[in-house]
Amino acid sequence: MKKRFTRKSAVAILALVVSAITVVAQDVSTGTGWGELNPGESLVINQNFQGFEFFHSDDNPDQGNSDHAMDEFSGEIIYNYKDMDVELDYEGSNIKYGLSFTQCAFAPEWSTAYAYKNESQNTDDVSDGFVEISRNDEIYSQIPTTRGHMRVDLTGLESVEIIQYSHSSTGGSKRGIMVEFSIDSGETWDTLRYQPGENYTGSFTRDPFTNETQTNTYRCDPSAYGMKWEDAIYWYDGGFMLRFTDSAGQTVRVHDLKVYGTLPENTGVDAVADELHIRLNGRKLVASMMSDVKIYSITGAMVKRGVNEKSFDLRNLKNGVYIVEATSGQKIATEKIVLK
Repeated sequence: MKKRFTRKSAVAILALVVSAITVVAQDVSTGTGWGELNPGESLVINQNFQGFEFFHSDDNPDQGNSDHAMDEFSGEIIYNYKDMDVELDYEGSNIKYGLSFTQCAFAPEWSTAYAYKNESQNTDDVSDGFVEISRNDEIYSQIPTTRGHMRVDLTGLESVEIIQYSHSSTGGSKRGIMVEFSIDSGETWDTLRYQPGENYTGSFTRDPFTNETQTNTYRCDPSAYGMKWEDAIYWYDGGFMLRFTDSAGQTVRVHDLKVYGTLPENTGVDAVADELHIRLNGRKLVASMMSDVKIYSITGAMVKRGVNEKSFDLRNLKNGVYIVEATSGQKIATEKIVLK
């Protein structure tokens, strides 16, 4: 019988894969896109927010932020961002995950602001319908809004492999977003992706394993019809959560959220066993637990060795094909990798 992963018995590893970056023409820059990472695990969340009840202060997507307002007759505040907690089923399972909305509005049928304004279509794979996350706005609102977020509780998963998400803005040229992660069930948070709008040179993605950041030069401001992002997260030990919020004071509309991972056993989706995994992240090799690693050239010569580590720097190796052999106790994993 295969042993299940538990938070006590498995050693977790989290790695962020950042695709090669190219700045493209203004009208087609839509983020990293989806599909480059080729998910190997099951799609366990496929959410487009179309099942939520409409709750927004405006009449169409081009009107800008939902807003707190004051009734001119009674003087009472009309709140058009709200706090709400819901539980939904993972795909193919009766196990539930939690969505927690803080100062959010909902428009389950609306397109992006520019698609509506220009009578056009959203970017491919960007759904109509969204959750809008408020910003801290003390200038434009009669009754200032506060910074909101959407929290996604994935602690019920055995592993989280890849997340995909799409977003737009309330109008103008700014489509910033910040995605945060927690590996201790929400006790502490760190930034996974910081993506401001016009000042895109300040954007970065973080490798949670090394805490190193890498500049992300994808532009946010050219994409009028929604942007798509794809991040690889190899987390094998539960306790994982996501949080979506604004960056640089920009209101965020999240249209889609897809999560690939594995549910616990006996849920209709195969669970990940307590196995040794090897992942290549750029010029770094990452193992799912403390391991001894030997790296061989295609001719069979050992070119690098590591003892009792989880991360291995490969920057001193030449481009080419290598064979990696990792050992952790009785567990052995062998992979072919290609350095480019």
